[in-house]
Amino acid sequence: MCIDDDAAILRLHQRLLEDAGYSVLTAASGELALSMLEQGALADIAVLDYSMPGMDGEELSRQLRKRYPKLRLVAASGNELPPAMIEAVDGHMLKGRHPEQIVSVVSGILAESKESPEEKSSPGTILCVEDEELQLRLREMLLESAGFKVFGARTAKEAMEIFRSNHIDAVVMDYWLSVENGTAIAEQMKALRPRTPVVMLSGFSSLPGEGAVVDAWLRKAEIQPEDLIREVTRLVRLRKDARRTAIPE
Repeated sequence: MCIDDDAAILRLHQRLLEDAGYSVLTAASGELALSMLEQGALADIAVLDYSMPGMDGEELSRQLRKRYPKLRLVAASGNELPPAMIEAVDGHMLKGRHPEQIVSVVSGILAESKESPEEKSSPGTILCVEDEELQLRLREMLLESAGFKVFGARTAKEAMEIFRSNHIDAVVMDYWLSVENGTAIAEQMKALRPRTPVVMLSGFSSLPGEGAVVDAWLRKAEIQPEDLIREVTRLVRLRKDARRTAIPE
C-alpha cells in the first residue's frame, strides 16, 4: 500500500512497484488508508509519506503499529527524517532524485521478513538479462537489495560476453528478448558451464523445452519479487554446495 497526498508521487510509486511485479493499493491520506484496512484491504507493507495534512506519517505509523503489528512500514520524505520516525519504521527513503529506490527498499524488507534464519541470502554474482531498460534496472535493484553482485545485459551478445569473462553464480533471464528468445542464449551458456543455474522469466503459461534447458521457469504473472530472490538464493546455494565435490567446469 502506498500512502501520499501528492497524486503525482503516488502514481509514480504505484507504477514502479507494479512494474516490479507487486499488486499496489493507494491512499491519498492516512485516514483513507486506515479506513481501507478496516474494511478488509490486505497489505504486506505500507509506504507512507512523512509530511501529510491531517494525520501525518508519524501519527499514521503509530496507528498502524497498534492496529496491524505485522504490517511492515516504510517512511518516505523529501527531507531527512527525525530519529524517532526512523526507529518507528522498518525502512525509509528520500523522495525525489531516485524514485526507483522504492523497489529495492520494499523488496529487501519483504524478502527478509519471509526468510527463516537458515534461509538468509548468501553472497553471489548474478547475470540479469532483459532487453527493456526499466525492467532490467528494477530487477538489478531487486537482486542487489538481497546482497548479490549483479551484471546487467540487454542483448544476447552482451550477455554472452559477460558470461564468458566473469564468474557467474546464476543467470536470471527474460524469455522474450527483442532479437532472439532466452532459450537459445541459455543453451549457449549451458554448453559452456552446465552447472550454472538459469532462471527463466516469462509471461507464457508454458515454455517449450524448459526442463531440458533451464533450472527454474517462473511465470511473471504468478511470481512475487521476494519469491524470485528466494529461488535465486536457493539455486546459488545448491551450486556452491555441489562445487565442493564436482569436477571443475
